Amino acid sequence: MNKKKLRVAIVGTGFIAKQHYEAIGRLAGTEIVAVVGRDEAKTRRFSQEYGIENYFTNFEELFYMDIDVVHICTPNNLHYPMARLALENKINVFCEKPLSLTTEESGHLVELAKESGVLHGVNLNYRSNAMVREMKKRVEEELGDLLLVKGEYIQDWLMFDDDYDWHFEPELVGPSRTVADIGSHLFDLIQFTTDRQIRRLYAKLITVYPTRYKRQQSGETFAHTYSGEAEAVEVVNEDAAMIIAELDDGVKVSMHLSQVTGGFKNGLSLTISGSKESITWKQEEPDKLFIGKRLGGNELVYADPKYVDGSLARFAALPAGHAVGWADGMKNSIAEFYSHVRGEVDNSQSYVDFYKGHRLMQLVEACLISNKEERWVELGELNEE
Repeated sequence: MNKKKLRVAIVGTGFIAKQHYEAIGRLAGTEIVAVVGRDEAKTRRFSQEYGIENYFTNFEELFYMDIDVVHICTPNNLHYPMARLALENKINVFCEKPLSLTTEESGHLVELAKESGVLHGVNLNYRSNAMVREMKKRVEEELGDLLLVKGEYIQDWLMFDDDYDWHFEPELVGPSRTVADIGSHLFDLIQFTTDRQIRRLYAKLITVYPTRYKRQQSGETFAHTYSGEAEAVEVVNEDAAMIIAELDDGVKVSMHLSQVTGGFKNGLSLTISGSKESITWKQEEPDKLFIGKRLGGNELVYADPKYVDGSLARFAALPAGHAVGWADGMKNSIAEFYSHVRGEVDNSQSYVDFYKGHRLMQLVEACLISNKEERWVELGELNEE
């Protein structure tokens, strides 16, 4: 692609759409030319506030414009139909996770992606944190044989029984909430850093509040305010999950997910145990890696171009003490995709495409089947369907 600037459209006006806008704004050679939202007044305000020339309430209006990439930053139920239309209209598409509500939908997107000739990505931004890349490199070169993997992703934003938003409505999020929402990130981190696939798993899904109390709300995800009388609503998706799994070489994995654990705002962490040392990354301390030693002193490695592998310097632009974090991972995630769109480098193994996004949806479905049938589920079972 020889264009001087990538012309970008954002679909959505909420919390995550704003994060995409800010990340794109940090990348040279980009121009956000349109925003799409359901609410005309809110979409107009968004376009005015962020200086975006065009705004629409109809997604298909974008197809009359010269657009290089569309970012889908909507509730989950719109991911599939919008991604399908983007592929059918030959527009490169970068979609929020999860890719769809079901594996049937994500499988259809994979078929369309094969035919489309355009690029497609799913935003699993944690894999683009500098220290996650360093973790992957050290797993390849320094840890020795893999012994065990332990991961957790725990939050507290739905800790009270009167915490309620659209994530509790299956028609908007699909049959899974916690596993699809945050478990998908952990699945991706485990597979990416170990360079192995999860081949089988056993899951126990937990709903701590069978009934929640729904009130009128305002504000965005993670910053809701509530008012008015409460309405009792049955909860049909999970608040937490405990999962054990095996990688394709037999290495055992344990995972803990929760959106109801007090004091943890975005507590994603991963520990990989090797025969020579262990390595731990915590998202709430994103610029550090803990290297655990049996003999000698442990190490704490900071994100700095001097300390990470030379091939990873683009992920850690600032010196140690200038902490790289969540927003940097988001920027890096989009930058990897854009570099491929521009034809500068084939970064298809660096970001999550629709094929990998479909695999993550299969892992979510495997958890649902395992919980319902109380058994181990082989991922090969789903691939055969």
